Amino acid sequence: MTDSGDLVWNSAPGSYSNLKVQYLDSEPVLTFWNGSTIGEKGYGWVSVLDTTYTEAYRVCPQAYALTPGNTTFACYGDIHESTITDRGTMLMTIYNITQADLTSVNGPKDGWIYDGVFYEVDIKTNKTLFRWSAYEAGLPFTEAKGPLAKAQYGSGTLEDPYDYFHINSVQRVGSHYFVNSRNYWTSYLLNSEGEIEWQIKGDTGGDFQIPEDGHFAWQHHAVLRNVTDTDAVLTYFNNNNGNPPLFNGTNPAEGLEFHLDLKNKSATLINNLIDPTELAYPIAAGSFEPLPNGNVILGYGTYPSIKEFGPDGDVRMSIRFGDIGTSNPAGFTSLTYRTWRDSWVGTPAMDPILVFDQGNEALYMSWNGATGITKWEILCGNAEKQGKVESIAMIPSTGFETMFNLTDRGCRSGALALAYRDDVPLRSTEFISLTAGH
Repeated sequence: MTDSGDLVWNSAPGSYSNLKVQYLDSEPVLTFWNGSTIGEKGYGWVSVLDTTYTEAYRVCPQAYALTPGNTTFACYGDIHESTITDRGTMLMTIYNITQADLTSVNGPKDGWIYDGVFYEVDIKTNKTLFRWSAYEAGLPFTEAKGPLAKAQYGSGTLEDPYDYFHINSVQRVGSHYFVNSRNYWTSYLLNSEGEIEWQIKGDTGGDFQIPEDGHFAWQHHAVLRNVTDTDAVLTYFNNNNGNPPLFNGTNPAEGLEFHLDLKNKSATLINNLIDPTELAYPIAAGSFEPLPNGNVILGYGTYPSIKEFGPDGDVRMSIRFGDIGTSNPAGFTSLTYRTWRDSWVGTPAMDPILVFDQGNEALYMSWNGATGITKWEILCGNAEKQGKVESIAMIPSTGFETMFNLTDRGCRSGALALAYRDDVPLRSTEFISLTAGH
């Protein structure tokens, strides 16, 4: 949508996640996950569209995962991550059901878990360049904050695996990787071999000293920014809520921004973004995205809201896209995994569309996905002689759909509309008949 809330592009119906403008070979592309879901896990691929909305690449990791019910899929890429790196690869998560000894958390010796795995995939060939597994890294189950046998975390059986780690974001930082675990309240910096160099934890701080007002839990969208050898900025969407008994829905979500002293391993809280007039309690998803002008966009995940904060923490914009029930402070009527504000210039491969409403004698024109359309030229002609048309009006575009009334215009047989971006004609609709039955 635009800044004014007007629709720009509406995809075909489907199961999608994480729509984002990214860059591949220095050119803007539109990426989104597409596939099937079982609970919070996804099994699919990532489509990479060019500015005409044509699929240039379909990223499908060359990997197999054991799934609930041993269901098979064409691709096993998960919904949680689909970031393009600066070397033309994509980072993708996969959830693989794996057998594990759960006796350390009072579970069965021959138990089953969801292993949190990520792949770095060559976008153009789908070849795997790097793979990392939380289970293979030897992270102890005892550090998981979600108790075994609680419904939302799983009982540890093949039919109901234990979601102990819950990987939900991955980033490439130079030759390193930055991985976030929702259910450990922990983010890890890995070296190029996948070994842990340091970790920051929301409760104890891990390898870092964190301030009292900087604790986080069930966090999403962990991103390191402005990284040097000595310093970095770390941002989170801090959900700060889980299901009882760990939290009881009294901790509002917030956007957190830290300065990390990488030499002395200390974290200083720079920003704590929260709207005191609308406290939100999403238990899943969410994002923190700094903007070039110093503002920050927060997406609230399972709470159907988007907010833009100014540099001083004041709310500059607030969007609601779903109902909030008083008995359900976490939302869930609608949700967005992550939210972005990006520049995008789209010129669809598909032609614009013109529809005639005979009852109102009005033409309606739209071009799904086109940006920057400033005006439409209306041309009329004889439906039997479509090559002969003449311009009868030039009208300003009013957004996704523009209406033109034909009353007293002398246009009775057929018409088409031509879209302009500023003074440049781009594409016309098909010539349509204005007679009855068409």
